[in-house]
Amino acid sequence: MKLCYVDETGTDGKSPAVVMVGIIADAARIHRTRSEFRAIYERLEGLPDGTIRELKSTELYRGKRRWDGVDGQLRHQAIGDFCDWLCERKHDIALAALDYTRFEGSPLHDQGLDRWGAAALHVALQVQRAHQGKKKNKGSTFLVFDENKQKTDALAQLLYEPPAWSDTYYDRSAKNEALDQIIDTAFYAQSHHVGLVQVADLFAFLFKRYSELLDYGHDEDFQGERDKVSGWVKTLSSRLLPAAHRWPKKPKNDPARWYVDLAPASLRAIG
Repeated sequence: MKLCYVDETGTDGKSPAVVMVGIIADAARIHRTRSEFRAIYERLEGLPDGTIRELKSTELYRGKRRWDGVDGQLRHQAIGDFCDWLCERKHDIALAALDYTRFEGSPLHDQGLDRWGAAALHVALQVQRAHQGKKKNKGSTFLVFDENKQKTDALAQLLYEPPAWSDTYYDRSAKNEALDQIIDTAFYAQSHHVGLVQVADLFAFLFKRYSELLDYGHDEDFQGERDKVSGWVKTLSSRLLPAAHRWPKKPKNDPARWYVDLAPASLRAIG
C-alpha cells in the first residue's frame, strides 16, 4: 500500500499559477520517514522564538512570523535539508501545475472542474498511470490532503465516479475499473499533524516560486534567488514521476494535452 500526501499553493488568486505536489511513500517505510522528519523538525525547534508547530512554507522562505529574525542562511539550509532528505528516502513526487488565467475557458474548466479539483485529479491520474503496470499493486494508494473538507468530499466523489474522458489519460483497458490504483475516496488531515503534508506544501511553494521567476518575470527577493531556487528544484526533479506520466512531450489524448497546455513552461520543461 502507498500513501500520497498532497498540498497546494497559489489558489488564492494572487499567484500566476496553481501548483500541487503529492509525495508518494510506501506504507511499510512510513514509520522511519516520520522518525526522520521529526529529527529534522527538532533541529528547527532549536531556532529562536520557541517551538515551531508547522513549517508554513511562505513564512519559512520569507522569514515571517515564527521565522522572523532567523538568519536567511539557516532558513535556506532547512529547506535544502528537506529536499535532500526526500531524495534520500526515495519517495516519489507527483507535480501538477495550472496557469491561473489560462484555466478560465480551458477544456478542464468546461468539464466543470475548479482549479483545485483539476490539479488534484491530475495528481491522481499520474499516480494511476505510474503504478498500473506494477504487479500486486491494485487499489493500493490513499490520497491524503491538507484539511479542506469541502474540497476533499468533492474529490472523493470524483475518484469514486471519475469522468469518462479521464480514461484515455492512462489508457484504461476494458477489463480494468476506472482509477483502479487509487483507493476510491480521499482523506484529509490537519497539516500540523502530518509532516509529509507540510513538506508537500514546501515543495509546491518551491516549484511555484521557480515558475514565477522563470515564466512570469517576478523580481528576485534576494540576490541569487533564481540560482538558489533552481538548485532546490533540480534536486527534487530527480524524484518526480516520469514526464510521460505528467506532461508528455507528445500528448496522445485530449486530457494529457489539456494539462500540458496549462502547465507553466519552466515546469513543463523539467525532465
